[in-house]
Formats: sequence, structure tokens, C-alpha cells
Amino acid sequence: MANADFSKQSSTQGPRGFDSGSYREAKRADEDALHLTPAQQKLAVLENRLPAALRNRGAALALSIVVMLAAFFGLGGAKLKAKYNSASQWFSYGVAADNGYTLNEELLTRLNTAANVITTGTSTLGADSTEVQAAQTALDDFSACLDAVQADGSKQDLTSLPYYQGSTMHALYQANEALGAAIDQLYAKLQEQAENPMKMGAVQGQYGQFNSAQTILSNLNYNQAVTAYQNDTSGFPAALLKGLFGIKEVEPFA
Repeated sequence: MANADFSKQSSTQGPRGFDSGSYREAKRADEDALHLTPAQQKLAVLENRLPAALRNRGAALALSIVVMLAAFFGLGGAKLKAKYNSASQWFSYGVAADNGYTLNEELLTRLNTAANVITTGTSTLGADSTEVQAAQTALDDFSACLDAVQADGSKQDLTSLPYYQGSTMHALYQANEALGAAIDQLYAKLQEQAENPMKMGAVQGQYGQFNSAQTILSNLNYNQAVTAYQNDTSGFPAALLKGLFGIKEVEPFA
């Protein structure tokens, strides 16, 4: 019997084992995951809450636009409100360029010194004097306008004043002009009665302070600051935001 030849291997071979070169590490599950920004994460949460029919690219785009507009108007409104809060304090606390001088303080000086001049006029000329009565009427109107401005227009009804046109600040400006004219006429009448018109005693000092306050008023930077504020907040979208957030106007003293 011939010996079998076992030197040839079968042509059919079984599966080979894996060597180190053929091994490929499986991908980690998070390698292909998108890295979302915080804003995108918020949008994703909102999108998941939408009905299935709205979960598409168009809906996501529309939603992102809505979110951006809301952020824009919210931030813009907050900035505009902050500007208004600062500008609305200028009447009482002054503009930085005026070094501590304020409209409110100088107008109060005019109010008090005018009252003192009228008191002297009443004792010298009598309460029935035409000049005294005119000055008292002007002082009453001025006081009402000043109270209205200090209370942001909510305290006094100024519709009875002839120069009131819907603006309390403009009415105050007109009342201040009228008071100045009336006090000038009263002081001139007092000079006629004085022995020496150049030496009027205490009333002369009060009249001097009255006019000095007006000089300061005329040189304040309040109106320039208000004009700059109005120019800064009158364009788009600031004008729209003022209406949406109920922000009032800041008025010049004119």
C-alpha cells in the first residue's frame, strides 16, 4: 500500500485569526456628536417641545429668529431705560458739566427770593398795589409749574395757565419768564418810593439773588444734554423701543 502524502495542505482553509494590524478600534459614541453652544442647547430644548410637525429646519430657523429678536429688543429696551433714568435725574441733580448747579436749585432760589421781594412790596406799597398783585399771580403760577415738574406732571393741573401747551417743562419756562418781568416791575416801583434807589436794604439783596439765579439758569448745560439725549434716542429702533417699553420723553427747559 502506498503511503499517503500529507505534505499538501487542504485548499480549503478556515478563518484566520486577527492580528494587531487588522484590529480597528471602534468609534466612541460621542465622537460624532455635535458640540452645541449654550444658545443652541436652549434652542434644541425648545425644538423638542414643539409638535412633531414643526420639528424641521424651517421651524428651527423661525424659532431662532424669534429668540434673537426677543433678545435684541430686551437688551435694547434695558439700555434705553437706563439712559432715560439717567437723563430724568438731570433736572434735580444736574448735568456733570454744570459742576453741581441744577435747574431745580436755581428755580427754588427764584421762588424764594421773589416771595421775599413781594413781602417787602406788600408792606411798602400795600396789598392792593397793581405791581404787588401782578407779582403774586406770577409767583403762584410759577410755583404750580415747579410743583408739577418736580412731581413728574402728576401733581398739578396746569391747563388753566394761558401758556400751558401740554408740556410742564415748557410751562415752567414760560412761568419763570413771566415771574421775572413781574418782579422787575415791582422792584422798579419800590425804587420810586425809596429815598435812595441805590440803597434799598434787604430787598436789594433779595432782588440781586433773584437775578443771579437767572444768570446761572441761562448758562447751564441742561438743554444741550437733553438735546444730545433726544438725538441719540429718536432714530430707529430707539424710537420704537421707547413706545414698546413706555419710556417718557425728557424735555428741555425752553
